[in-house]
Amino acid sequence: MIHNLFLFHGVDHKVGTTMIAQSVAESITANHPNLKILFIAMNGRESAEYVREVPAGIDGIKFHMDNKMVSGKDFLKTCTHKGSFYMMAGISNETEARYYHPDMAVYLLEEVAPEFDLVIADGGNELDNGLALGALTVSGEIFLVAAQQESALRGLEKNIRAFDELGFRISKYIVNKYYEQEAYSLSYIANRMGIEKERLVKVGSAPYSLQAEMDCKTLLEYKNEAYRRDIAVLANEILSKSGFDEIKRQRKSRWKSFI
Repeated sequence: MIHNLFLFHGVDHKVGTTMIAQSVAESITANHPNLKILFIAMNGRESAEYVREVPAGIDGIKFHMDNKMVSGKDFLKTCTHKGSFYMMAGISNETEARYYHPDMAVYLLEEVAPEFDLVIADGGNELDNGLALGALTVSGEIFLVAAQQESALRGLEKNIRAFDELGFRISKYIVNKYYEQEAYSLSYIANRMGIEKERLVKVGSAPYSLQAEMDCKTLLEYKNEAYRRDIAVLANEILSKSGFDEIKRQRKSRWKSFI
């Protein structure tokens, strides 16, 4: 088990897993610039929609993964980074995802995780993907991302069953794009899924989602204090479990991008 590895996994491709995971990683870095953070895509996609320039990808180190030649120090040089925030994109050619196996993901993460204070992984939404499955196997904490649509809740039910069969423990359930007025409240979801309400975390629906993808940046860069607060709650879950100071609630401020 890699205790500084925190993985976000979605119940389907529409729930916003990449946005949530990257926002959390950015929020932690912005408030703790002294911590060395890695944000890495561990799924069958590139997962670089919210970055202005696509970072170095796992494709570039596949030979080293295949031949057990990954070095933590060399990995730091390979990653795209600014200050103490490091990023590695996923697979640019999605048709080659089948060539990445769970043991390769486990090997990579075990080699590079000691170089960082925290590793935030985007596990995509496919349990049969080799990178995602390997990352899930060794993650210290797993955050399962869903939304308020019926299709997402059905996906959540399937994922809960699958995770239980595979022996993966879900730390928190994230209900993304949350509207208070919707019938699918946190209480309803908790009762329907048979989970404690305390393990549900909401991230409110935020405007500019389409604009964020066009601008290649996360929703943190728009004037939405509610979104930033919800992301800070998730960031604090990770920080507190890792023994770091939590992000203090701040008054309205201008978000400064660092990517």
